[in-house]
Amino acid sequence: MFAYIKGSLEYNGGDHIIVENNEIGYKVFTTSFSIGEFLKREGNICVYTKVVNRDDEMNIYGFSSNEEMDMFNKLVSVSGVGSKMALGILSSISLGQLVGAIVANDTKELTKAQGVGKKTAQRIVLELKDKVDKNLALIQPSFHDFITPSENHVDEATQALMSLGYKKSEVENAIGKIKVDNLRVEDIIKEVLKILSL
Repeated sequence: MFAYIKGSLEYNGGDHIIVENNEIGYKVFTTSFSIGEFLKREGNICVYTKVVNRDDEMNIYGFSSNEEMDMFNKLVSVSGVGSKMALGILSSISLGQLVGAIVANDTKELTKAQGVGKKTAQRIVLELKDKVDKNLALIQPSFHDFITPSENHVDEATQALMSLGYKKSEVENAIGKIKVDNLRVEDIIKEVLKILSL
């Protein structure tokens, strides 16, 4: 229907945004990573879009990059993976980590995404291993040897805060406002709670 929408970011709903273009507000379902990118940008944003029009849904899905949208399209091509599950996967695992997990047959990493069981993870790896751009895995490697202590602490703190009921997007936005280097997990949680309580 259309390839992208350019307009002003009017609302951030955690799992969706509203983009205004020519006095029309488009509700676009998106990932936490894309929302983070959109919030960094000044002025109008460009949202790469995919319209899903089926008997049971008519929604717009949007992304901050063509690469993320391409991965969304690949995920929904896998048997048993619908639009909302694909979006959940891309919100739980960064694009680079996802590609790295698929290339490395790391089904355990994939099952971290909500709703993805072992069998679904195996199908994703089996069906997409030869279709993904392996170069993307070099952007954000998923292999644990390359993860720094501070990244581990951020992940642990994020999971802990989400278990308290906070949305991943708001936790990540708050973490982006603090300096996490050398902070312990509990210190990161304390600092984020201070920001979220304002």
